[in-house]
Amino acid sequence: MSKYKTIIFDLDGTLADTSEGIYNCIRYAQKMMKLPPITDAQMRSHIGPPMHESYERNFHLSGADLEKAIGYHKEYALTKGLYEASLYEGIPELLSQLKKQGIHLAVATLKYEETAQKMLTFLNIAHFFEVICGALPDVKLTKAQLLEKCIQLCHGTKDTSLLVGDSSYDALGAQDAGIDFLGVTYGFGFANQQEVDEFPNVGCAKTVNEIGRLLS
Repeated sequence: MSKYKTIIFDLDGTLADTSEGIYNCIRYAQKMMKLPPITDAQMRSHIGPPMHESYERNFHLSGADLEKAIGYHKEYALTKGLYEASLYEGIPELLSQLKKQGIHLAVATLKYEETAQKMLTFLNIAHFFEVICGALPDVKLTKAQLLEKCIQLCHGTKDTSLLVGDSSYDALGAQDAGIDFLGVTYGFGFANQQEVDEFPNVGCAKTVNEIGRLLS
């Protein structure tokens, strides 16, 4: 897989376990808006999709109420949630290895860009990435559009770019953007290789170390 000159990583479930912070963001929005309780499965379903989609699906919110919930979610994320995350074992070493090979590294996440930048700085890996692209308050970008933005800012090409991600949203985003996809099963989305293989991919990694081996 040495053809890749730009490698883009998803954040939640790929670089870091961000579940504690995300769940607490949801709990904060529930508390502030007196929203009904939801199941553990519904809580988990918030990880990956755009926030608007998750709050609409699980709490049946729309319009001003939906925006209010997102606002509370972001408020908690920027003050506390971004510190409630931990890197998956081996991530710093993998990024260092790829960087030494001269590969352009980027992050594409549906998390708010400001939150992502601060979280990656807190986790001490922001310096590995040339570009960190995420959701913006007044701009609704799809995963594919975020990937295309990363490639453009890295001065890369689609045929030499790869996304590493843990969910169907990542796989479909890569497909729509016209770039290769490598799935991981240690995150929140894919449970096994069979689920990864439902989408076009160039490999499946069960651990961070396997990503390095597949890319060598």
